[in-house]
Amino acid sequence: MKKELIIVLIIIVCIIIGSIVAQNNTKKEIADIDNELESLKTEIVENNKSYLELNEELDKIYENWEEKDKILSLYIEHNELEKINLSLKTIKGFLEVDITNESVQEIEKCIATLEHIEEKQAFNIKNIF
Repeated sequence: MKKELIIVLIIIVCIIIGSIVAQNNTKKEIADIDNELESLKTEIVENNKSYLELNEELDKIYENWEEKDKILSLYIEHNELEKINLSLKTIKGFLEVDITNESVQEIEKCIATLEHIEEKQAFNIKNIF
């Protein structure tokens, strides 16, 4: 009886620690992409750069996202991550044809999806049940 209880407690502690590590990693990675997207949005609104420069910056953001996606896909639903990929490619399409107002809307949509992923990964009672 004691042995089974110890094993169950060890499993529960491992699950909690794994969840906390995953949540901290998710927060860090999402905050990084979120900040880059906010910066891009600001540059689009201020209209300081040409669409070629904005496309280069978005390419850097996308490359950064692809690196983060490899790790995040280990423990986050692929459907959620695909929404981010689709949004980034849509933003790129809008920037390529110089439709800045639509690209800003898509950036906001992408940021909202990132926030949703972060909320969904939070270790709290609502997400447990």
